[in-house]
Amino acid sequence: MRTLQCRRLLLLCTVIVGSGVPFGYAARPYVEKQRPHGIHPFCRPAKQNPAAQLAYAEELQRKGRIAAAMRQYRALTLRWPDSPETARALLAHARLLEKTGHPEAAFDEYEDLLENHAGTIPYEDILERQLAIARRLMETRKGRIFFGGFEAPERAIPLFEKILNHGPQWARAPEVQYLIGLAYEKSRQYELAVDAYAAVMLHFPESPFAEKASFSRCRCLYRLARGAPNDDDMADAAWAALTLFLDTYPQSQYAAAARSYRKTLYRRRARAAYNIALFYDRIARRPAAALIAYRRFVRQFPDSGWTPLAKSRIQELEKSVEKPHENQNLSG
Repeated sequence: MRTLQCRRLLLLCTVIVGSGVPFGYAARPYVEKQRPHGIHPFCRPAKQNPAAQLAYAEELQRKGRIAAAMRQYRALTLRWPDSPETARALLAHARLLEKTGHPEAAFDEYEDLLENHAGTIPYEDILERQLAIARRLMETRKGRIFFGGFEAPERAIPLFEKILNHGPQWARAPEVQYLIGLAYEKSRQYELAVDAYAAVMLHFPESPFAEKASFSRCRCLYRLARGAPNDDDMADAAWAALTLFLDTYPQSQYAAAARSYRKTLYRRRARAAYNIALFYDRIARRPAAALIAYRRFVRQFPDSGWTPLAKSRIQELEKSVEKPHENQNLSG
């Protein structure tokens, strides 16, 4: 029995040594030297190598067999993700996704190209395609089956941000940043729109979009001020932005609208300043303080509807107020 066991042990050692596996280690399974790829029962490559597979998919596309071509392009990218042919297959597949009405899926394919195949693709052409998709998404109504649908421009914002991340120095980067602001504005997120428009002014001051962004920022601040009638700080911020815009771009095509906004704010700010003077005059009954407030009001708002009333009241207060005494009380 012991002799039989020794023979079996000797035979096992001979097999292990003969197979090239070090003694004491089990044989390891073969691992393909590529990054993991997906497997789909309906998306198997028809050919044995990526070059032949790409040629086959392109031939299907030329023959007008679009669905079959798309499957074979996809099969190539899944089976040989690191091959030189993968970038061409991804690009062809993305363009077919666009043509067959799947723009967001196409955008993701373009994103894969920019992230993993940047040196082998038409970089600016892909950014152009992504921009077109993002703009179309921003302008397309969602849920159109229900009463014509509703606007949802905020869906495009992450897409614009991805484009800007890949092409911060791209010639159309100022436009992309502007469109981020426009998408926020269209979705009534005015505070975020103000910040996005300010980024255009800050990072791309020489761009044609700087002027548009400056006025759009004014428009958003104006709307915020209109929505908060008791917030004087917001009105002042809108006034300052409009003044800066008109000083910087006096001949702008938006100048007339900016002056109209500022005229409305002028009346609002004038009324608030007049009410302060009126409070000191009629409620607090501090004539010296009222006199100072009326004079300040007249200096700041010489053309308002309340200016004649303020001037008349100044004349009355100047006759009755003992300036030294009242000024001491005011300073106290």
